[in-house]
Amino acid sequence: MTAPEPVVLVLGDAGDWSAAQVGKHLDARGVRWVLLDTTDFPQRMSLAARLDGGHGGWQGEITVDGQTLRLAEVTAVYYRKPGDFDLPDGLSGPERRFSRAQARIGLGGVLASLPVRWLSHPSALADTEYKPRQLALLRQAGLATPPTLVTNDPAAVRAFAAAQGDLVVKPLAEPIVWEHGGESVVFTQRLAAEDLDTLDGVDTTAHLFQAFQEKHCECRVMAVGGDRLFAVAIHASSSEAYVDWRSDYASLRYEVIETPEHIRAGIARYLRAASLAYSAFDFVITPDGRWVTLEANGSGMWGWLAEECGLPIASAIADELTGR
Repeated sequence: MTAPEPVVLVLGDAGDWSAAQVGKHLDARGVRWVLLDTTDFPQRMSLAARLDGGHGGWQGEITVDGQTLRLAEVTAVYYRKPGDFDLPDGLSGPERRFSRAQARIGLGGVLASLPVRWLSHPSALADTEYKPRQLALLRQAGLATPPTLVTNDPAAVRAFAAAQGDLVVKPLAEPIVWEHGGESVVFTQRLAAEDLDTLDGVDTTAHLFQAFQEKHCECRVMAVGGDRLFAVAIHASSSEAYVDWRSDYASLRYEVIETPEHIRAGIARYLRAASLAYSAFDFVITPDGRWVTLEANGSGMWGWLAEECGLPIASAIADELTGR
């Protein structure tokens, strides 16, 4: 029997530009890579995985459009943002929920058990999506974060504002709202004085409030493997982008800058504590030069900044996946 051919598995969307850029660098290194789009399961993708006494882990194959990947071949996984499963038409609501859960635990569980190099493991990524835990880990790593309140109590918000001054409110989870057949993004919003008079809707669910941070600029630091950092200052020229730069990309100017040593050390500590091989850290740099951490997104976007600023992030990720 021939020895398995090493392969890097990329889990994500078939049209993912960033994944394709990493793939180009793997090609240049002579490393075989395969992209699996989980949207193909179960209608265009088949799984046959076995756990028996002859092996320590799962053995078997995944086949898509006649092309077969042996699980034993996989040496590393680049976990991007896999899509939802494409289930057959005609399923009832309960059948669809049941089938999606079986697919997630079946296919996802087999892949998650692979004892290979991950960037990053989905379990670690899922843990970091809990924003309160993430903020606590950032502080434990020695990185400054804004004073924060998580609540559904309007009275607690007013008390927090009295103590902290100007506040912003932001989503705790994925900031996408699906309605009327489309999607909209919920951006960070600065609260005005009249907002504190009513606070309509605060009591309906948990909200995250933070003390507003005056800023010279913001900075995204993309950390690969803990020791490869790419820092880009983001300068906003509109009032909307000053509060949340994602709301007005046309007003942004980018500048590659150095990361202070104490921030580098804090990032390395956070990545170790969170068991992540990559994260995008968003900072406010205040007018007096302090770096205040807003969040650390384990799947944070880097492609447009790499392209705008000529940063070798794709090459660094390829290095991490191949252990170089």
